[in-house]
Amino acid sequence: MIAFLVAVAALLVAIGTPIAFAMGGAAVATFVTFLGHLPLEVVAQRLVNAVDKYPMLAVPLFILAGELMNTGGLTDRLVNFCRAAIGWIRGGLGLATVSTAVLLSGISGSGTADAAGLAKVLIPAMQKQGYDRRFATSLVAAAATLGPIIPPSIVMVVYAAMTNLSIGKLFLAGVVPGLLIGLVFMATVLIFAVRRGYPRDEWQGLGHLGRATVAAAGPLAAPALILAGLLFGWYGATEAGVVVVVYSLVLGFLYGELTWAHVWRACRETAISTAVILFVIAIAAVLGWILAVGRMPQDIAAFIRGLAEYRTLVILAIIAVLLFLGLFLDGIAIMVILVPAFIPIAAALQMDPIQFAMIIILCIVVGGITPPVGILLYVTCQVSGTPFREVTGTIWWFVLAIMAAVLAVAFMPWLSVALPNAMIGG
Repeated sequence: MIAFLVAVAALLVAIGTPIAFAMGGAAVATFVTFLGHLPLEVVAQRLVNAVDKYPMLAVPLFILAGELMNTGGLTDRLVNFCRAAIGWIRGGLGLATVSTAVLLSGISGSGTADAAGLAKVLIPAMQKQGYDRRFATSLVAAAATLGPIIPPSIVMVVYAAMTNLSIGKLFLAGVVPGLLIGLVFMATVLIFAVRRGYPRDEWQGLGHLGRATVAAAGPLAAPALILAGLLFGWYGATEAGVVVVVYSLVLGFLYGELTWAHVWRACRETAISTAVILFVIAIAAVLGWILAVGRMPQDIAAFIRGLAEYRTLVILAIIAVLLFLGLFLDGIAIMVILVPAFIPIAAALQMDPIQFAMIIILCIVVGGITPPVGILLYVTCQVSGTPFREVTGTIWWFVLAIMAAVLAVAFMPWLSVALPNAMIGG
């Protein structure tokens, strides 16, 4: 049955079918062929049950917040602030790209929205300063991976809905790893900047920095508003999405850079992005159920569990499986399919569920920039007009940078669990 499913999916992809539709078509064909004794309504039920969960309401809300930030000029204010603060360092614009991504990730929760917003503003600016287009595009795509790591995070919302973990704890668990990845990206930028002689912005004095800080004060306060509400129990993750959307609307109109036409465009893009995400989740749920019937996740889990006495080897095997599948499948689809099979392994290893969640999330985030299916890479290439084939070499430097953080989180649990335990409790 599994061989049939893989063969059908491969055939559909080979003839140009989008991967999500290929997964769905292969799942339905396998169901009809091997599980025909069950009513076809089972497929519909699985599709609906996968997305009919209250936490999923946060998905469109955080995407909409990111779109409003981009269309309302708030992203530009963050860029100007970061350039004023660190642009005077060698490779300053590249460093400002990473720091802007860190700040923007604390608002939108969507790597795709961050990639589009950053690419429109920063890739042309970097090219104007003499940055290699391949490096600039790869840097923006890599920086956008911080969106699903630094809270709020759509991926974490989906994971929490699947596993009943605390969304607040997951959000806090992403702070330190996200900042660590940001620092590693900055180190990578500095190395390239020194080797290639990338320029720095001219220092314009504390007055300019002060004006840029005041101009960006509104969007800078948004991440603190989200985390404070979660920590003090003012609202949950879903309600935080409503708060940040309203906050973005108020700021956009207050600054005079947001119009109702912009709001309509943001809502339209949000509807499209949300439909894509929920469709992938629903299809992955059906596919995961069929694979479970065929015992593929259980077989993978059993193989890894057989190595249980070699704890380090098991962790590396889980990471390797996730990274390999990330080359071909959407990250959320991988999560929906494999997490139910991997959770018992984490329990057998006596691994903290929050730490394990961060390992999973970081690994599937890597898939967002690895060819041939890296969606964040496609978005930045499309926005910047860079041929995809040009960046398939440069991007691997940033993949290695993220992998350093993945291994650090995997073998130093305090990186992911210390903050949520300190702020919320064990």
